Amino acid sequence: MSLEESEQHSRLWHGKLNLTVLVLLALGVTIAFPELGVLGAFVIAIVVPLIARKAGSYRDMGFRAPDSWSKMLGTTLVYGLVIQLIFMVIIEPALLRLTEQAVDISVFDGVRGNFVNFLLMLALGWVVGGFLEEMTFRGFIVGRVRWLLGSGIAATWLAVLAAAVAFGIAHSYQGPTGMIATGMIGFIQGAVYIRHRFNLWYAIFTHGFIDTVGIVALYMDVDREMGAWLF
Repeated sequence: MSLEESEQHSRLWHGKLNLTVLVLLALGVTIAFPELGVLGAFVIAIVVPLIARKAGSYRDMGFRAPDSWSKMLGTTLVYGLVIQLIFMVIIEPALLRLTEQAVDISVFDGVRGNFVNFLLMLALGWVVGGFLEEMTFRGFIVGRVRWLLGSGIAATWLAVLAAAVAFGIAHSYQGPTGMIATGMIGFIQGAVYIRHRFNLWYAIFTHGFIDTVGIVALYMDVDREMGAWLF
């Protein structure tokens, strides 16, 4: 790679005008075209750091080894289990009372009692939910919005909020209650990302374990019963 090409790649990742356009595009397609538009955000989050890899983009996103992989796995397992159970037992039923609309996950009804679909959904939960969504919403959007705004405390939480709103809208197929719930989870995921010094593996594995708990409950057809435990 020539010096000129290297500088062009660096400007793609560190040039404020270029980066602002890319971030707004990622947010815009997600908000304007929920469900399908998020695929465009995925592409941006994958292609841009791939092109700009010489500028340290992967590390900037948080792809660096944790101090201890075993500690990270244990911590994120607890996070995922606690977060999903709190949402299924408390948050989602409470939102149902407010909105009078249940979270619509009927698109996943084929997983109930079907082991093959369960395994396929589990794989999708980790690849799309855990890896792609976290790389896009936390690694790219939170990381780059935060950098554009100056990396202070206010900039950091504004970036987390922006990503959480887009994340919620991307799940519009779950209805209004589902969008609110996933937006809240997106904000918590941003907090996990911050808490662990912007190490993306914590966000990825937390998300993966959140999805795993939910998919297991769906497969066992107990998710609706759990929502009636306290309400």
